[in-house]
Amino acid sequence: MPKNNLNLPEESFRLQIKDLAEDVRIKFARKGLSDIFDILSEAAFLIRKPLDTDELSGFSTYFDGQFIVYLNSNFTLGHERYTGAHELYHIIYNADILRKEKILLDDQKHKEEDAKADVFASEFLMPEDYVKEVFYKIVNADKDSVLPRHIIRMHNYFKVSYKAMLKRLIQLNLCSIDKYEELVDICSLENMEQLQSLTRREGYSIDLITPSKETYVPKEYIEFIKTNYERGNISYKNMKTSLEFIGLAPEQFGYEYPQEEDY
Repeated sequence: MPKNNLNLPEESFRLQIKDLAEDVRIKFARKGLSDIFDILSEAAFLIRKPLDTDELSGFSTYFDGQFIVYLNSNFTLGHERYTGAHELYHIIYNADILRKEKILLDDQKHKEEDAKADVFASEFLMPEDYVKEVFYKIVNADKDSVLPRHIIRMHNYFKVSYKAMLKRLIQLNLCSIDKYEELVDICSLENMEQLQSLTRREGYSIDLITPSKETYVPKEYIEFIKTNYERGNISYKNMKTSLEFIGLAPEQFGYEYPQEEDY
């Protein structure tokens, strides 16, 4: 199987984005931050909430001087963390676009930036040198001898999904691409129980391979919406929509619909 069938980037493109990921990692490490959710909470208003859809992993937007990152926690935790790193790229390197357009649509115009964000997520969460170091420490197998349990050890170490870790090991030539179909099969929906069982046998929890369904809304976001309404920056309808988006209502905070406001 050719590597491009796995949607892996050209090496020159990858190395370009690798430098960006390292710069961002160092920037936040200086603040004592390394976990992707902690980093996003520092860089933006982070909202994690389950949505009844598999069409939207997450998105970033910009409103009244603030970046907002929304992650769908109905995906597995490993997938959600990867989406978080993807969105981190957008709020750092596409900040001007977000300020102007509010959201990056999934269209031809932003296709290249989305491709960069995907590579960034991989490079940020699974740094090349460290992946190799950990691989030789806890796996140390020939690239033709990698087994599902080896992928499980690695993806739990880096807190990413099984499939993302497998593709990263192939990309870094630590696992043979000829093993891909065999190794990826266990993370299919049909074999999820098998993957969970093997994960437990390896001594890990199944948190990364199941949806967290976490609901997390920073208090600052709620205060931000309320303050903008009280200052007249947004209408009651906009405040209501923003609060409903996170499962709340204006009435919970003592706000009543102003009769003078035209729907």
